[in-house]
Amino acid sequence: MRTEKRRLLSVILSACFVLSALCLAPARASAEGGVIDRVLCSLNYPPVAMMELSLVNVTTSSTHCTITSAFWTDSAGSPVTDVFGTGSYTLNVSYAANPGLVFASNVPGYVNNNGDGVTVSVSEDGLSATLRKTFTAEVWAPTALKQPTGETVDVGGWASFVVSSNYTESREWFFESPDGRQSVKANDAAGKWPSVTVSGQDSEKLVVHNIPAELDGWKVFCRHWSAGHLNYTDSARATITVKSAPTPTPAVEITPVPLETPSPTPEEALPPALTPEPMPVITPEPMASAAPAAPAQRSFAYSADSSAHWRVYADNGENGEREEHLYVWHETRAATAEQAGEETGVCSICGQTVTRPLAYGGSAKSGLAQTLGVEGLTDVQLYLLGGAAVCLLLLILSAALSPRKARRRRK
Repeated sequence: MRTEKRRLLSVILSACFVLSALCLAPARASAEGGVIDRVLCSLNYPPVAMMELSLVNVTTSSTHCTITSAFWTDSAGSPVTDVFGTGSYTLNVSYAANPGLVFASNVPGYVNNNGDGVTVSVSEDGLSATLRKTFTAEVWAPTALKQPTGETVDVGGWASFVVSSNYTESREWFFESPDGRQSVKANDAAGKWPSVTVSGQDSEKLVVHNIPAELDGWKVFCRHWSAGHLNYTDSARATITVKSAPTPTPAVEITPVPLETPSPTPEEALPPALTPEPMPVITPEPMASAAPAAPAQRSFAYSADSSAHWRVYADNGENGEREEHLYVWHETRAATAEQAGEETGVCSICGQTVTRPLAYGGSAKSGLAQTLGVEGLTDVQLYLLGGAAVCLLLLILSAALSPRKARRRRK
């Protein structure tokens, strides 16, 4: 009976050692070099038609690997180096594992905490991996950066108007009547005003020569077209004020009247002198004052603080009314379970930039290993290790109690 118990205890002891070895093997591997179980990538902007490639930043919040290269290819597989157009573009990001670490063969990838459409290929030795995701370029409405300003000219003079904007594929200039009911393309200006010549009608600067008096009060604006002419944004209206030439006052012609020679008359007694009647006083009517000319638009630049922006006029430095910022937000750093993200807002009027934290929207990992703070072990391995420890404890207790039972039997 004692022999059978000893054999059973030996089997239990051997099983405990085997389980302990199996559980401790991953811990030793983690200490010497673990496995990377995910690859993260963050973009501050998605591909946007007419956006410069240099504005898109690619970063990673992974702590176990680094980015070695990042580039974009078009639908034909050719690298993109200047600006995005319309269509699809593929992001290619290459990673290198930190020393002592390797990528899992089926490691998942995430772009801005989203794994949809993301593929990851791992090298045979597991030391490098490449993440890929294909995007369809977004088309944003152009944003005006510089507005045209009004001009005051003499009849027959010239004026220029300048604009700038982003996400713009082409531009088109227009003349608009003072009441806003009629518009004429700059290309067709000569058909309405034969003396007018224009240049730069499809560029950032429009120049108008030989301006007639008929253009007084008309406005000029530029239409910014997005990629593919899918949408547009009109600039502000700039008023043309034409100064009228002064009308010369005609000279008064005076015709001399010849004096008649009086005929001699006999001397007569002179009648008594008559008292002359007073001449009536004529009060001149006041002249009607000319209507004031429309004020020319003033050139300005934007100034801003954290909550609003305002115009600063160039002629006297006067400040305009404060207006709240109109921010367009973009994610600049993805949020993870360990670290909050960040998104950047750019005011579409003045260009003011601010940042704010971005909360992590995914679910945090949970489990026994996470609760105990143990790295390199899965929950199953922890359960096996605990079972082996319990078995070993039972074996020790059984061995400790066996001599007591033998002494009791001898007594």
